[in-house]
Amino acid sequence: MLKSLDRKSPLPLYSQIKEQLLTLIQEMAGQPAEKGPHKLYPEETLTEMFGVSRMTVRQAVQELVAEGLLYRIRGVGTFIKPPHVSGQLQEIERFVEEWSLQGKKIDVVVSAFKIVSAPLEWATRLGLSANAPVLYIQRRRFADGMPVALDDRYLPAEMADIVSPKDVQEESIFLTLARKGKMIIEKADYEITAKAASRKEAALLNLKPGAPLLARKLVIFAAPRRPVITGLSLYRADLFTYSVSVPSKSGYPEP
Repeated sequence: MLKSLDRKSPLPLYSQIKEQLLTLIQEMAGQPAEKGPHKLYPEETLTEMFGVSRMTVRQAVQELVAEGLLYRIRGVGTFIKPPHVSGQLQEIERFVEEWSLQGKKIDVVVSAFKIVSAPLEWATRLGLSANAPVLYIQRRRFADGMPVALDDRYLPAEMADIVSPKDVQEESIFLTLARKGKMIIEKADYEITAKAASRKEAALLNLKPGAPLLARKLVIFAAPRRPVITGLSLYRADLFTYSVSVPSKSGYPEP
């Protein structure tokens, strides 16, 4: 609950507003966001609530934006930035399950599910010739209503007889192949880099073009050493963290 400002305090009014908004952010960040990210009161409302000028409110809000606690969407409003979601590399593609365990409300939107001619890079990773028919799947992943990841997946065309749009919306693709295709998933190879968001990627992830992304290329193999899934996942670097636990062979960590 926001309180009246102490106008006799040596602390500037905008700093008092910032402190109250920080408390509000901490309270709201711990609450489930069932209808999307938590939205901050409009500047007009805060101006009336605190009895100050809009410039004073704007200074407090801008400092919280600069500190990464709030973000603005032009023409929509100011929102509370949710905590980072994290994924570990100990298991194959179990990020959705991990996010759920972190208390996130997870939604997946399947925006493409069709047979296409394979681009050269992905055809090569699947052991196919360029332009061979493949099943292309694109999904957007949301955590608490916020888009956090964009997945592009390419599978041999015959996998379209096994997986469905409903399957890939509800579970990881490799789990569907194991469950319905009776495949034994052997391993996954990952390549993780950084990249700047293109205009299209930025629009899909509610970012500005050029914003930093974590890019993860993968190939998943079924026995016996058959590549069955490849593709690229893009994660918002401001909302996503990878973690990995590395054992030491020498008895002490590398410096």
